[in-house]
Amino acid sequence: MRVSLKVKFSLLITALLVLTVALVGFFLLQQQQQGLSEEMTKRGLTMAENLASGAKSSLLTNDHLNLNVLVRDALKDPDVAYVAITNPDGEILGHSDIGVIGRQIERPAGLAPAGNRLAINNYVTPDRTRIFDFSVPLSFSQVPLGALYLGFSDKSIAASLRQARNQALVVTVIMVLLGVAGAVGLATVLARPIRRLVAGTRSIAEGDFNVTLPVTSRDELGDLTHSFNEMARALREKEAIKRAFTRYVAREVVEEILKNPERLVLSGQRREVTVLFCDVRGFTPLAERLNPEEVVLLLNEFYNLMIETTFKHDGTLDKFLGDGVMCIFGAPIARTDHAMQAVRMALDMQAGIAELSARFVREGRTPIAVGIGVSAGEVVAGTVGSEDRMEYTAIGDSVNLAARLESNAKPGQILISERTFEMVKDRIDAKAMGGVRVKGKEEEVGVYEVMRLAGAA
Repeated sequence: MRVSLKVKFSLLITALLVLTVALVGFFLLQQQQQGLSEEMTKRGLTMAENLASGAKSSLLTNDHLNLNVLVRDALKDPDVAYVAITNPDGEILGHSDIGVIGRQIERPAGLAPAGNRLAINNYVTPDRTRIFDFSVPLSFSQVPLGALYLGFSDKSIAASLRQARNQALVVTVIMVLLGVAGAVGLATVLARPIRRLVAGTRSIAEGDFNVTLPVTSRDELGDLTHSFNEMARALREKEAIKRAFTRYVAREVVEEILKNPERLVLSGQRREVTVLFCDVRGFTPLAERLNPEEVVLLLNEFYNLMIETTFKHDGTLDKFLGDGVMCIFGAPIARTDHAMQAVRMALDMQAGIAELSARFVREGRTPIAVGIGVSAGEVVAGTVGSEDRMEYTAIGDSVNLAARLESNAKPGQILISERTFEMVKDRIDAKAMGGVRVKGKEEEVGVYEVMRLAGAA
């Protein structure tokens, strides 16, 4: 069962408070009981000595009446349970119960008759009353006269302890109630920033980095909240950099850089990729007829279409080339079907350009057309440049061939290399266009024009 931190704090503090109050109360009651017992012992001893002094005179003069007067006076103390005065033979001469006068003294179980010196004992009666028993030998000039027995009850002690116990219970209840209220308040204060941190963490997990929590204390929770805010700020800045960076380079490259920036090196690796070039046909004379604002608007609409189409097919937008773009498939993220991805993107580009041109016509603007070249092969792909300025790109014959195919493509044409055709021929409809001569190659390269996807109307 899930228990909130607030409840745990409250229960813990309450339990500690109850335990503390109980231990303190127990200790104080024990101290009070011990003090009362010592006080009663002193009182009983003083009374026993006074009675013994008076009883000696009466025993010497055989004044039994005075003995009973002494007994009666002693019984005025509510703590006195009994008084007995005997002769040397143990015969009772004075007693709190006049019915036993003349009998032999009977001591409680476990208590012996008075010896040669004063003895103090205690025992418990059947009704659970504790009795302090004082037995005092009576003598005159070393001649035994008898004995005095005085019993003190602890009823007054018990009553005092009950009263103290009740008072302690009331105080305990009050303190526990105050403690519970304080514990709940403290737990609430401690749990509130934790709940805020939990909510903030959930927001971060959902991608909302615009989270700033108030720092309400100067303790460990305050430090934790401050650290959370710093983390959120760092994530916010990283996300802002990522969004800004993806406007210029492919998001895959951005994520690779942000994932391990310390591993970014000025080196490349050989990769099997497909390169695509796309260029607006007749852009130079078109730009001469338009004012600068119209040229920028046209390029932005063209670039938006190119970027959306590239990312839709998981391509890497390598660079803008004036009125054209260069895209790579299979780097930096390796793809097994990179050639087919590039062909699908080329077809989507042509369809997108057709829709864009139709809109331009409706708006009274000049339509545009593009030529596209696609070439698959091995390249060196990686980060090139300097420590201050670098970019991710691909270098190799396939790049040159794709650029040459794009320059040879007529408006609306998609030209692919023979190697590319071999990789996708089962999934497209294409027609052979002969060969083209590429700089650096002695033989012509076979070229095919992509018409549509296989089975498409």
